[in-house]
Amino acid sequence: MLSSAGCAQTKGPANSSAASSNQQSVDGSSIDQKKAREFSDSVVKAIIEDNQKELRQKMEQAFRDAVSEKDMKPMLEKIYSKYGKPLEVEFKMDEIGYRIYDTGERKPMRKFWYAVRTDKQTKEPQFLFTEIVLNGDSLACVTFSIVTFPLGVPPGLK
Repeated sequence: MLSSAGCAQTKGPANSSAASSNQQSVDGSSIDQKKAREFSDSVVKAIIEDNQKELRQKMEQAFRDAVSEKDMKPMLEKIYSKYGKPLEVEFKMDEIGYRIYDTGERKPMRKFWYAVRTDKQTKEPQFLFTEIVLNGDSLACVTFSIVTFPLGVPPGLK
């Protein structure tokens, strides 16, 4: 069983562009790993520093359209109330794949995993992940969350 709380944008952009349809046959390996990792690290830094404005700017446009600046604080507080406020992270691994939107659009994605220590640490290890996609010529975070694995931590995260 996976326990999580986080921010997710499941509804894709209203208009799928020709560029995104050309990406349908390409997975997350098409995204430069170093640039995506640096971007993901900057998302995590904004989370740790509780810099809601910067974090929101790093999110995909569809997320920003759906979540106002004033809604960021309650969203983050929900995560912090369950897991605690993130204090530090240790990078663990990245995965490649696709982000599939409910509109049918499919984008290459890199998912980055970090072990996270919070101010409310439980006995159970906690992990923070980000999902990074191409957003035109730049990168954007689609989802981030803190999760636990009550039935055991997957081998790649140990």
